[in-house]
Amino acid sequence: MQGPLTSVFVGRDAEVERVVALGRRAAAGEGAVVLVEGEPGIGKTALLDAAVAGYAADGLTVRRGAAQELQRQVPFAAVCSWLDSDRGSDPVRALLRSGDRAGDGAATHEFAISEAILDLVDTWCAAGPVALVIDDVHWADRQSLAVLYLLCGVAGDMPLLLVLATRPLPRDTGLAALTAELAHRGAPVIRLGALPERAAAELVRHMVGAAPGPGLMRQVVGAGGNPLYITELVASLLRDEAITVVADTADPTDLADGPSASLAGAIAQRLEFLSRSARQLLPMAAALGPTVYVAELAAVLDSPILEIWNVVTEATDGGLLTRADSELVFRHDLIRQVLADQLPDSLRAGLLRRAGQILLATDAPIERIAYYLLAGENGLDKPTLDWLVAVADKLIVRAPEIALQLLQRAADTADLGMRAVLLRLHAYALLWNGRAAEAEALVRTALLNRSEDDIELRWLLVQACHALGDLREVVAVAEKTLATSNLTDADAGRFHGLSGLTNVFLGRLDAAEAAGAQALAIGEAIENPLVTGYGLLTVGGVRYSWGYLDEALELSSRILQEFESGFGSDQLDPHILNAHCLIELDRLADAEAMLHKAIGYSHRVHGVYLGTIMVAKARLYVLDGRWDDALVECTSGQSVPDAFGYTPILHFLSALIGIHRGTFLPDPDTIPAPADLPGTRSYGQLYPWIKALMLETHGDPRGALDLLVDAHLRLADGLTAHTLYYIFPDIARLAADVGDEKAARSVVVASAELARRQPTASRTGTALLCRGVAERDPATVRAAADMFRQAGRPLYEAQAYENAAVLFAADGSDSDARAALDAAVELYTGLGASWDIARAFARMRPYGIRRGVRGPRNRPKSGRAALTDTERKVAALVAEGSSNSDIAAQMFLSRRTIQSHVSNILAKLGVGSRRDIAAALSEK
Repeated sequence: MQGPLTSVFVGRDAEVERVVALGRRAAAGEGAVVLVEGEPGIGKTALLDAAVAGYAADGLTVRRGAAQELQRQVPFAAVCSWLDSDRGSDPVRALLRSGDRAGDGAATHEFAISEAILDLVDTWCAAGPVALVIDDVHWADRQSLAVLYLLCGVAGDMPLLLVLATRPLPRDTGLAALTAELAHRGAPVIRLGALPERAAAELVRHMVGAAPGPGLMRQVVGAGGNPLYITELVASLLRDEAITVVADTADPTDLADGPSASLAGAIAQRLEFLSRSARQLLPMAAALGPTVYVAELAAVLDSPILEIWNVVTEATDGGLLTRADSELVFRHDLIRQVLADQLPDSLRAGLLRRAGQILLATDAPIERIAYYLLAGENGLDKPTLDWLVAVADKLIVRAPEIALQLLQRAADTADLGMRAVLLRLHAYALLWNGRAAEAEALVRTALLNRSEDDIELRWLLVQACHALGDLREVVAVAEKTLATSNLTDADAGRFHGLSGLTNVFLGRLDAAEAAGAQALAIGEAIENPLVTGYGLLTVGGVRYSWGYLDEALELSSRILQEFESGFGSDQLDPHILNAHCLIELDRLADAEAMLHKAIGYSHRVHGVYLGTIMVAKARLYVLDGRWDDALVECTSGQSVPDAFGYTPILHFLSALIGIHRGTFLPDPDTIPAPADLPGTRSYGQLYPWIKALMLETHGDPRGALDLLVDAHLRLADGLTAHTLYYIFPDIARLAADVGDEKAARSVVVASAELARRQPTASRTGTALLCRGVAERDPATVRAAADMFRQAGRPLYEAQAYENAAVLFAADGSDSDARAALDAAVELYTGLGASWDIARAFARMRPYGIRRGVRGPRNRPKSGRAALTDTERKVAALVAEGSSNSDIAAQMFLSRRTIQSHVSNILAKLGVGSRRDIAAALSEK
């Protein structure tokens, strides 16, 4: 029998050069993504082999991996093939191995792993140019495809080349989205077609040692120009000694009986030269996957390990198996598939099921065992069920879809003694996978068939209702549970706490405070930090909503003390309430520092609260005038986990800035209303505020005022009360312009009460502005400007000066009016608030008042002068060679935020790569 053939790569010189040239660009700092497409066996892997050799010669660090069909349901399996033998990837591996249920479910866990992988890639690129190569992307799992999608978005800003090889069809949703993104970005696509006849002849010449004659070429043409098919066809002829060389020309000895040009036929002929045991064992090995584990195969087939080793050696010598690093794998997946297809479906399913059962007592990955067990159609025996219960927590995290299917089968077939445990695990797996409605239905059915006092089932039910956004039902279930008699103190505490927090988001602040107080009392009595944290957060949230900020700050500081004492549950964020209090107390620098701590904490709990934190940061930046930084937070926060409904707030804050800058110009009626979620309830004034300002820009101040007054009346006693005063200056201005004294007095009274409860500079300034505008007292309004300056709120300071200018002009005090107008325009200009400038001029036009002096011009749109303070700091660190992850850690920002800043810097400086930033900064 002929041994394995040396791989020959011909006819692809142009394609290789295109892919290698992209590597040279990446080595120069300009990253790119390239897609290689082609049918099975057409030469994609061989092209990658040639490209990788070129990358290494050009100084790129190459990391190569491949997706596998049997791992399509294992999250991140494809991209983590890059991590082999990489000790620096320990954080990623720790998350992948984790059996921790931290986070709100699969979405947050996947987010954490995605961020860890992107951080790792960022670190690799900081050390030098990198080529990431991944083959067989058509087999990639959904999570890996999502990571590849994200890498496509950042590759251009890094010394990174991403090379993806795939079959053209079929494509699932994830792969279709990835290829659509590549098309949108103009990424090059290299489509490998059939080898031209000359290249096919060259391939044959290398194999047989002579030029192919016309007879041989007629058979080769039947292989359709597919290199794998050609290789197997010619190899079968060589094994049959059916090629004769005459005068340096090779032709078949017997054309009538030539071998089939199909791959299956060629593989079948290759098998004929193997021993009987090899022909029997190899299809079963192929059915178990692309990698051959000798000891496992011996155990599954109940065969001596020496016999298995002899078969493996024979298959390797015959070119069916090959060594990849330290593993034995089939030379091509098509070869494995042809072999596996020789087994009847029933035999194949039984083999996989037996493999799973045999491996239960081994160190094999639990997701691989679960995959094998799932292949069987029968019920699971007692040892298998015991194993499943023992590993369920880890399996749900590592392979959610496989776990869900296996737990569902187990729960449907297990006896009563084990069914209750499996049912809870099944419900949890549904919740983890984001299928809350199914989890709710499953738990409610179980509660009908079991004791109503099953506390753990009731806890799963409130979690399912919360995930569905049915907060009223969360409270109802919690209160019904609290009415039972078999609750432990810890159970009672967590249900009181959850009920209290949920009532906060529902705006039922009295009920929330009562439940929170009970949770706090129980938590302190039993020294349970989670229950205590629930109580403190609930009561603190109520006091914050009512405007008693000092009390709320003290309660939130106690949450931090609990955290520092060892409280580490991911169910609560110990920082966010404290940060909100500091923002409203005008301690903006302290608030930003607290939010920096919150980002680090959120990373440790899988990013559960990152969306909430980014909304808080964006709000802070809107208030203190760092609008460009606010927009970055709004952009980078769009794709973080959003279990609480905060993403619309980022859209609204971005739109609010756009209105003031004159860049947000849709029809007000086309702005969609947000869903009724906890996050949107917390900022309930934003949607009507944006709609109102848009109406004003369209010439309808009366309609704008009506919207704002209605929002004030609806939200005055609810969750939004603590920040509702943000809209008071616009109500005061519009009321004065349209002559609505009732509306004007409504904000005078409300702002005065808010300032009485907590006389911060910003609330005092709001009260002075509203009273001064209503009473037409320019001196009072100018005093409001001083308070807003103390609070660090430039937009409101400018609005106060604008209103003062109008009132001074109405009194005939032209010089004071002009000075106030100049002050307003200078502040608006610093914000880029062109709409406000135009409005201020329009309001002053009837009085004949013009600007006294020219204020500063808007920041340029390009060049170094266009960079914000934050962008200059980021650019300097990039110029020093720091990675995005390092910069994020140094500046206490998220990596996504830094990436957004880097993209803005590259655009403003007009350069194509990070390496060019240093040169651009040094130019005079």
